[in-house]
Amino acid sequence: MLATSSLGVGQLVLTFSTTRTYRQNPTSVNFRGTGTSSTARVSVFLSDGNGTYGCGPSVTYFPPSIFCPLGATAYVAAGDINLDGVRDDFSYFEVRSVTAAVAIEPSRLDLCKLYSAPPSTFPRNFGFLDNTIVVYYNIQTESIKEYKLTSYLNAINYGTRGEMDAAVVPGLYTFVFPRLRTPEVAVQIPVMYHHIPEGSIKKNHVRTGFRFTKLNGAALRWSTDGFVEMDSRVINTFEWEGNTQDVIFPSSDVLYFAVLDLGNAAVPVRGNPERDAPAGLNTLFPGFLAPGTSRVILPNALETKFALPPGMVPVPPFGKEGAVEVTLVRSMVSSSVATDAAQRFYQMPVRFVNTYAGWAAVSFPPGTSAAMRAPTADPDGDGFNNQREYLAGTNPMLKSSHPAPPVLAFVQGRATRSTATATAGYWETKMAKAEVSPPVTYEYEFSTDMANWNVIGDADPNWLVDNSSAEEIKVRSKNAQLSGTGFLRVKMTQAPEPPPMELE
Repeated sequence: MLATSSLGVGQLVLTFSTTRTYRQNPTSVNFRGTGTSSTARVSVFLSDGNGTYGCGPSVTYFPPSIFCPLGATAYVAAGDINLDGVRDDFSYFEVRSVTAAVAIEPSRLDLCKLYSAPPSTFPRNFGFLDNTIVVYYNIQTESIKEYKLTSYLNAINYGTRGEMDAAVVPGLYTFVFPRLRTPEVAVQIPVMYHHIPEGSIKKNHVRTGFRFTKLNGAALRWSTDGFVEMDSRVINTFEWEGNTQDVIFPSSDVLYFAVLDLGNAAVPVRGNPERDAPAGLNTLFPGFLAPGTSRVILPNALETKFALPPGMVPVPPFGKEGAVEVTLVRSMVSSSVATDAAQRFYQMPVRFVNTYAGWAAVSFPPGTSAAMRAPTADPDGDGFNNQREYLAGTNPMLKSSHPAPPVLAFVQGRATRSTATATAGYWETKMAKAEVSPPVTYEYEFSTDMANWNVIGDADPNWLVDNSSAEEIKVRSKNAQLSGTGFLRVKMTQAPEPPPMELE
């Protein structure tokens, strides 16, 4: 056996990597496996020998240039030298340096295997794929040298949480590989896989694991279609639990916060909270264009809250949907060779909505008293209180800005050559609907004396209500001629806040 402690860091590397994604809903925290854009996977990657590269790949030789000062210095005959998942066979690269393998023989899959593992369903016949990289270096000189950079890898994807829980358990995993130049001698490399917070689950009447618990100090309130609604014009503080000291290693674990974009950017559409984020979209927060994923690193992996600053997610349009995501990244060194690498993505669907608090935050100048900001107050004295101005989208501090009075107008009928297709004229009034949260329901009422009011229903003999549009509600007369005295009004009722919900 070759003692692993004698192998240099960075030259020979074995990575035992696990990846899982969870998305929370009102009643559970769902594991996202095969069938979603998320990947639930365990992978083992060994490399011995490496290279530093610049430009490439190219199917033809390229000389030095401003962008590639060395030009093509190497020809890759086989393998994935830049580790992007695509083989670079028969291509040219600008390679700055190459370090040869020092310990592991390349291309001997028959001698690579799992030697031992903790009791589990992890496959004992765990095999590897050969990704040996064959590089011809210094091709611009007469001293061209062939390098074989040893690389073995394999990955297993999982469709269900139970399947992955049973297979990948904390403990010591030991792999063996053939020794360089004497492949019949096994090199044994152990790696320790540690406990890590998984999505919250209830076992034996006890709930453990990661879950989001509060928004702005209160228990989570979910919409009927499965979103936590928030207004980005105010500070939104998210809280969570599960990343406790018994499963977190602050020296090797890093925590990130972001808000993913679930799409529907141009036309807000209430969608499926379990849907995947479209490929290529940047995050809604922090949203800066950057290589990889734009996200905020938290002070330490034991953080249990994050305050999202106001205005970082621009609105309107209201109705934009995303997913709050806390990411845990682990790189736990088991030895000078082996690393326990893990990523956990904890998500919760959110919808950005128009609330009174958010409207008030941008509608009143600094220093406005709490009394003047109250829904029942009328600071500009125009006869419409703040709540009414909020629903109409008007300025509560400007007397000339107020909800427009309703207009009852006559709509001319249509005459045609065929009397069967002619339409009679009618009287109509309409009102724009407020895009607010909680939502508002609308009813038209009619009265002859302004004391007794009746809701206009489907069977009303004189009036017809059209409430089919999401933007406005209309009422029109069933006759072209109006007789007698009558009054119309619209009744608006805002729904109460949804009750807070916690996982059972």
